[in-house]
Amino acid sequence: MVVNDAPWHASGRSFDVLAHELGNMVSSIKKAGDFVNVLIYCIPMLAPIRLCIEAGIFHRLTESEKPLGANDLASGLSTESGTGDEEERIDFIVRILRPLCALRMIDEVTSGVYQANELTRALADPGLAAGFKLVFDNSMGPASTLAQMVPYAMQNRYKAPPSAKDGPFQRARNIVGTSTFDHWVEKDPAQLSNLSRFMQRLQRERPHWTEWFPADALYPNEQHKGHDRFRFIDVGGGRGHDLLALAAKYPAHDVRFVLQDQSSVIDEVIEEQQRNGTELDSRVELSKHSFFEPQPFKTAEVYYMHKIMHDWPDVECVTILSQLRDAMGRDSKILVNDVILPSENCSLL
Repeated sequence: MVVNDAPWHASGRSFDVLAHELGNMVSSIKKAGDFVNVLIYCIPMLAPIRLCIEAGIFHRLTESEKPLGANDLASGLSTESGTGDEEERIDFIVRILRPLCALRMIDEVTSGVYQANELTRALADPGLAAGFKLVFDNSMGPASTLAQMVPYAMQNRYKAPPSAKDGPFQRARNIVGTSTFDHWVEKDPAQLSNLSRFMQRLQRERPHWTEWFPADALYPNEQHKGHDRFRFIDVGGGRGHDLLALAAKYPAHDVRFVLQDQSSVIDEVIEEQQRNGTELDSRVELSKHSFFEPQPFKTAEVYYMHKIMHDWPDVECVTILSQLRDAMGRDSKILVNDVILPSENCSLL
């Protein structure tokens, strides 16, 4: 058995080795924006640490004389459930341990199998664990999403939320029955603006997909002679960073580009254009639309979704896709551009 090309042994890896690896991770970041992205995502990573302390995962790994699988860790969780929840608990364990393995707090021996190292043992130390719980619980407060992740996970028998309308975010705000996005639309549209701006900024750190995705996969028939111009619908497209890049990439194509998102997001796009005295590409049309509602543009050639699916549980994903299915024609296609996680050794990003 190996851990990062080193033989597994009972004591696990030393902090010197881990510190060297973490130093290499930081030094390998070539752009300031990528480093800031790591900092941003380190904030919610505090919750999995707190949750693993509560669930005794650090302690169990430290006490074990051999690596433990996600199934071993899941079976040791104290729940009030009867039967039938085991696979979901295993999935939950894998989810919360991904960022901790990326931060080298736990070693992933192979897919779904984990081993303690010196950082794991430090987090299992009762005094250090108590300090983490003290600062986390008092800093986050009873009404924060991070603080609610621990009691919610315990009440939900250590499973991922089954619905987008009931989870730590909803419990912290007493809005069970309302999705995060709907809450932002109704009560806090500034967060939708933050999300769109963040997505725009993220894209600047890596080659845009239009640089490598083949044109003939987007426009299989450039001389389209249907009842309307070739239509490309950007479903949930935010402030249009993808659509505008695509339009700029193909300035001569006779395409009707449609940018769809919530009303507040589209209003912000319009306000920004007015404020800056600029205009969108004449081929771009704005559409206020929720992707949970029937798609108003029927039989479009392309329905495109970027980083939509991973934000929703499977039930909501089926609803989103069903609305597109019902709008599709014989020549329609759905393009999904989303995050794909490797089965093991996920990077920190």
